[in-house]
Amino acid sequence: MTGSIPGGAFGALTPLLAPQTVAVVGASDREGNLGGLAVQFLQKFGFRGPVWPVNSGRDIVAGLKCYPTLQDLPAVPDLAVLAVPADSVCAVVQDCINAGIPAAVVWAGGFAEGGPDGVKRQLELEAICRAGGIKLCGPNCIGIINTSIGMTASFSSLMTELDHFTPGHVSMVSQSGGIAVNTHARAQALGLGFRVTISCGNEAALGIPDFMQALVEDDETRVIAVYTEGIGQPDRFVDALAAAKARRKPVVILKGGATEASSRAALAHTGRLAGSDRTYDAIFREFAAVRVHSPEELLDVCLQLGALKPGQLPRGNRVLISTFGGGSGVIATDQCVRDGMLVPPLRAETRAELKPLMSPLASSANPVDMTPGAMTNPKLRPNMPAVLKKLASSEETDLMLFFGSGFGELAPALADMYRTTAGEADRPVLLSWLSPPPGIAEGLNADGLMVFQEHSRVIRTAGHIVRYGADMRHRIGRSTADVPTFDWERFTAGEGKVVSEHVAARILEAAGLKVARGRIATTGAEALAFAAEVGFPVVMKGISPAVTHRAAAGLLALDLATPEAVSAAFARLSARAAELGVSLDGVWVQHMFAGKTELLVTAFRDADFGVIVGCGMGGGMTEIIDDVQFARAPLEAGGAEDLLRRLRTLKRLPELLSARQIELAGAFIARFSALVASAPWESFTFEVNPLKLGEDDAAAVDGLLLIG
Repeated sequence: MTGSIPGGAFGALTPLLAPQTVAVVGASDREGNLGGLAVQFLQKFGFRGPVWPVNSGRDIVAGLKCYPTLQDLPAVPDLAVLAVPADSVCAVVQDCINAGIPAAVVWAGGFAEGGPDGVKRQLELEAICRAGGIKLCGPNCIGIINTSIGMTASFSSLMTELDHFTPGHVSMVSQSGGIAVNTHARAQALGLGFRVTISCGNEAALGIPDFMQALVEDDETRVIAVYTEGIGQPDRFVDALAAAKARRKPVVILKGGATEASSRAALAHTGRLAGSDRTYDAIFREFAAVRVHSPEELLDVCLQLGALKPGQLPRGNRVLISTFGGGSGVIATDQCVRDGMLVPPLRAETRAELKPLMSPLASSANPVDMTPGAMTNPKLRPNMPAVLKKLASSEETDLMLFFGSGFGELAPALADMYRTTAGEADRPVLLSWLSPPPGIAEGLNADGLMVFQEHSRVIRTAGHIVRYGADMRHRIGRSTADVPTFDWERFTAGEGKVVSEHVAARILEAAGLKVARGRIATTGAEALAFAAEVGFPVVMKGISPAVTHRAAAGLLALDLATPEAVSAAFARLSARAAELGVSLDGVWVQHMFAGKTELLVTAFRDADFGVIVGCGMGGGMTEIIDDVQFARAPLEAGGAEDLLRRLRTLKRLPELLSARQIELAGAFIARFSALVASAPWESFTFEVNPLKLGEDDAAAVDGLLLIG
């Protein structure tokens, strides 16, 4: 008996997240019984539909008629809450399926988290759910709360401590019940609340991606909060992120396990620069998911995003700061800059318009110091609304930070000014108010203007919102064009795990990528002939699968401008190889491509998300600088250019690359990404380091392919 359900539509998961009727299996009035507690919570928080306790040993539970079995219920419920022990779960879930119940919540632990017997039990539960098609949350979870309809399929102590729910526009799905409930509790304490809170536990049938998709479909969920330690369905996770971005619905993610070391090939720079956590960063950036690093940060960002008007995002990273004291503005400016934002001075015209409205002691620069007199001076106070309106309409900035403080009996008037200004502004207004008088923060929160009580937290949140706006505009994303086929076998057949530079160069050339001219020489005479062929000056490199960092091994000679220098270098490299006890395939004689800027271009296959391409600052400083960005392959040229612009070095020193050089590098990265997207191996790393950029040309100078 599912249908149109008050409180929003969640697609296929509506019976689970917004049921009209609930059965609680295993409910009793015995003290400590979780099923009985669930019935009481549903009554306490005003669930709108029938609640049917099910227990063959009880006639009445919490004042309600109790039914012996699911088959004895007066109708088929939308949702069954299973308050039964682990060893009974599989049988009861099968009973639910037999009764036609579309959804269930299983709280019990003792499954995959509990050793071999638990793993076996969970596999059985998963098989039952697959065969029966039931929408199941859990096991080993705290359950689901939908505040808009008072639906509490949960035993959380949160509901013991509260007398009501404040509905909100943030919905959360979490692999940790504790983090979900505690975050919801803090939102409730702020007077803002959550809409739906989901503890998904062991994800026997439904995982985080399934719940994300349902929340994307819910019009009343403005922001989706996620806590995860690992994604079991990476493809579906990507689909859910894509759906959220398409709906312009922010996803804020707190991911545990960020420090897990990567096991990828340490023979290449990529092995030390790329790890599973950076791959997640790339996925989050592609789909404009906001990554945070603590539950407090998660809540701050979610609630602030939920408070913004639809489509109200900063157009850039320019911030206006308004304070009642100069020192706080100076500190805030430093913090904004460290978080990647700019605090530009206001135009002379704007300052001239502000000057007659403000105290002579005030500063109309940015940050704007209005001084306490703006409120305490009866002659200046009437000017405050005009000052705030002028600041809010300034075209020099993209986001506003208003800092309040105290003000006693004048606080309600100031709160009204902030409320009006935020309501009229066409860009985000964020507010921090130190020690607000009682009721001020709660009133503003209720009216949709979130109040922070620490300046540093509002600045950190502003940084996230600015980056979210930028991520919604960038072109980074996997290309939908067909990946061209490439005959890898032609070049790698018979090669070992380390495919050396001269072979890598032939692969790049065959794919249409420019490589500095080079030939492999096995004798001194060949080296002389090849140097003349490729053109002086040349670089010479001893090639051996046993040595992948030739400079460190002494198997590199640079800037050789004469035949004599080439002969001497060939002899020196041969002698050095003998000292090291390694056999050379030959000496690579390569034209020294003219270009001062060096980039790293790399790719590898991630076990979850497929082929990943990266770019960063290259050459000898690659690992020292550790400035590299990743994305899924293949990329379009525009996306590759935007990826380059994300490098820290280029943000700080944009003059390092001209617009033409960014275009050249973007084209190389895009073509390289199409090549590696066709790589046939389950595990590989292909690295170009460096890609050299001249004024109007780009060429790969060094390449390495690692297979397996």
